[in-house]
Amino acid sequence: MNISELWIAHSQSKFPSGYGGKDVNGVCVTSLDSCVSGCVSSYVSKGSNKIDLERYQVLRNSKTQLELVLPYIDESAFEYFSRLYEMCSSIINEAEIA
Repeated sequence: MNISELWIAHSQSKFPSGYGGKDVNGVCVTSLDSCVSGCVSSYVSKGSNKIDLERYQVLRNSKTQLELVLPYIDESAFEYFSRLYEMCSSIINEAEIA
């Protein structure tokens, strides 16, 4: 899937039950979701492969935080958070910092 398709799938999915306001391995997953979603939404809405340095850094940090979270979540939440990870990774790899 490309980033736009991942974003559509993500925005149509519900935040995993039981994870609202929860810290997983020291990371607030609600804040993590908000940060990634804001950056991805901005990136997709621009329709180019450009991203500003601040959002790029947020996504790099979020990717690292997701690496801390993914081993500790249950199967029902894994798809949701792994999609966040995939979007972070894809944008980091393809985006040009503007």
